[in-house]
Amino acid sequence: MHGFIRGCGRALFAGGALVILINVIVTPMAHLGDPSATFMPTRVFLIRQSASAVAALLLLFGCLGVHFAQRAVSGAFGSFAFLVSFTGCSLVLAVEWANAFVLRAVAQLSPDTITALDKNVLMSAAFGSAAGLFALGWLLLSVSVWRAGVLPRWAALATLAGLLLIPALGASPLGVNGAIVGNVVFGAGLMGMGAALARVAEQRADKQSLPR
Repeated sequence: MHGFIRGCGRALFAGGALVILINVIVTPMAHLGDPSATFMPTRVFLIRQSASAVAALLLLFGCLGVHFAQRAVSGAFGSFAFLVSFTGCSLVLAVEWANAFVLRAVAQLSPDTITALDKNVLMSAAFGSAAGLFALGWLLLSVSVWRAGVLPRWAALATLAGLLLIPALGASPLGVNGAIVGNVVFGAGLMGMGAALARVAEQRADKQSLPR
């Protein structure tokens, strides 16, 4: 189990690093204000959404490792936070996979269909709820990490602050650049949490291997 948790910590660290790379390198190249029918067929869209799917998968394992590492002290709130974050990561993974490998193909073959889908209430609600559950899950998990004290509280606070800064700065005059700053803070918090998780798992494994 300690080896699995260590691997989850490394996945969380890599996921946080990928969040930063996506937003610092790829997002500035993306024309996010363009209509979906124009933006989706581009190579930048494919790279961005494929990388986002990988990040969601890594964070899915990351939240699993966080839960296993602190479940003895995090209580019912920690379990609830894990369930929400795990569900949110799973839904975001599904959305990003569909964006990269299904909707992009539709946009290439029939731009009018993508334009019509953009106006579909159910699809908008589905994609919005996935992003909302992802953000809520990591907000709750950050609070759980801060309360449990197993992992560094600064990492929990950075993760929490990043999630709040993304919409706040995105709605400010900074626009996309503000959202990028928020994502960098979020990713840094995830990296700190992941590095600490791997280190805690390593320490527990060493302690367990000592002769009694």
